[in-house]
Amino acid sequence: MEKSRIFYVNDLEGNDHNEGTAPERAWKSLAKVNAQQFRPGDRIRFRRGGVWTGMLQPRGDGDLEAPVVLEGYGQGDKPWIQGNGRLAAIFLQGVSFYRVEGFKLTNHADERAIRHGVCIMGKPEGITQGITVTGCEICDVTGENRRSMGPYRAMYWNGGVYVSFPGRTSTQDHLHDIVIAENDIHDVLTSGIRVNQQEDSINDIHHTHVVIRRNRIQRTGSDGIIVANCISPLIDGNTCYDAGALGNLEETRLVAGIWVCATRDALIQHNEVARTRLFEADGTAFDTDWGTAGDTIFQYNYTHDNEGGFWLDCIGLNRNRECGRTIMRYNIVLDEHRCITQDDYGLPSEFYGNYFGGQGAVPDLCCLQDGRSHSFQENVFDYPQGPEEGWKQSHYQGNWYGTLEELPEDPQARRGLPFAMPPREGAAPEGMAWCRRVWSQLAGLVKARGADQD
Repeated sequence: MEKSRIFYVNDLEGNDHNEGTAPERAWKSLAKVNAQQFRPGDRIRFRRGGVWTGMLQPRGDGDLEAPVVLEGYGQGDKPWIQGNGRLAAIFLQGVSFYRVEGFKLTNHADERAIRHGVCIMGKPEGITQGITVTGCEICDVTGENRRSMGPYRAMYWNGGVYVSFPGRTSTQDHLHDIVIAENDIHDVLTSGIRVNQQEDSINDIHHTHVVIRRNRIQRTGSDGIIVANCISPLIDGNTCYDAGALGNLEETRLVAGIWVCATRDALIQHNEVARTRLFEADGTAFDTDWGTAGDTIFQYNYTHDNEGGFWLDCIGLNRNRECGRTIMRYNIVLDEHRCITQDDYGLPSEFYGNYFGGQGAVPDLCCLQDGRSHSFQENVFDYPQGPEEGWKQSHYQGNWYGTLEELPEDPQARRGLPFAMPPREGAAPEGMAWCRRVWSQLAGLVKARGADQD
């Protein structure tokens, strides 16, 4: 087995005629790095405080026990790669077992086009696997946020971090073990994080072990996080503020904070989503969209101040015959605008153990439809006024209604509140540090009630 190597890249004192194997013999340019063939265990270290222009596109695979690592060295700011209008600042094309850690990535241009901060693109045949992007700052990406540009050129084909596969996936050809974690993605004219296959709007569900965890996403040109074509993806512990803030009604039209499509048994938990923009429609914190299969679960999340409301029901679009339910449980939902649910495509959705609260009237229980496919059990409704549009046709059982006087048809309705929420003044707070105790109390309500019924 060949010994792993460490290479150094220094934008000020490096020289591409050097061997690159020590700080004093560092390479200088991205072109030199791109020309090499790396092997398992190699580490490519960029000088902290350094700035490079162009696209970093390394070649050669790592392996499961020894990935190729791209990282910084020395003291100072994150090494900064300025894409300056290229496809991406870092492009991992058809390579496996890479770890990208601690870069600043920008990709500014004068005109919008398909662009990324990081682009992970699978090889067209076989399994591309073992890629982690962590601890990066990704900003100022002049990508595409127009819906009208057509296939491969519109807003859904790029992102601050874009993970995709050429053509269509299969059981033999897909992505595996992709982790996007602890990145700061802000002020990008794209989605924050996008996972899909190149042929969009098809119910191919083959990517495995895709994890989107503890990223902070702020001020995007379109959506916050969109995950598609994955079996059991995990979207956990992310913060998504102001999705769509850089978009507009005429060009962007529809966005949501965090949503899934063409996934099976997706789990979305411990996320905070706030201030998602409402343009033509949508504008919700969450969305279960076209082609989902199995049960999609949103649990232990915190949402507030989203212009379109809490959750969008698009399950029936491009319906998957293996679609099960959407389960919304143990979520804290504060000061949502417009509605709690938006639309109803006739497939079951279960809401239990959630806290819905605000300083005005209960938002519309289901705008656009009557909500008869939605079931609310053991939830807390803590508002000074009831819904102006009434309680619609959803099913209600065993909910707490605080001081509300006019209640829905709920044979086990409960007055008052089961516990006191932490006091607040003014707007809903940012941050999830205070949520854990409330999440535990909400889960306890459902478990206690279930024990009473045994």
